[in-house]
Amino acid sequence: MCGDHCSYCPRYIATENNNATDLEKVKELWVRLGLRDPAFHARDLACSGCKSNSKCAYPELRACAHEKGMDNCGLCDAYPCKLINTAFEKTEKLRSHAAHVCKLEEMDTLQKAFFSKKQNLDQIHNDMNQGGKGGQPPTNDPTRSR
Repeated sequence: MCGDHCSYCPRYIATENNNATDLEKVKELWVRLGLRDPAFHARDLACSGCKSNSKCAYPELRACAHEKGMDNCGLCDAYPCKLINTAFEKTEKLRSHAAHVCKLEEMDTLQKAFFSKKQNLDQIHNDMNQGGKGGQPPTNDPTRSR
């Protein structure tokens, strides 16, 4: 819903592959990024994508999208709204912090999974408004978008 790409998300990938070792690596990264406390259990990071019962960094976006019957914020006539702009700001702050604490490979993964949400949603919104394949991820990336 928020423009993240689940198929690049290390949490999603580790969960889908049922890989506890990779989930531990994600925990270490999330702790380094300041997103989780070190006492947090890696198994609690498991994520199967946007579902009504999953923990979400943007619960207000999910609630809004569900209320409007939208699968994706880029499909909304009100896009971009205050809620999504707040998410973009939060993402930009995280990107800036990540640049100081992450390895290049980690930054690449985070860029693909999370830091391109505005571009992803802009593409979806523009495609929808131009009569294209609204709701589809950007054409240069065949993965699905949250």
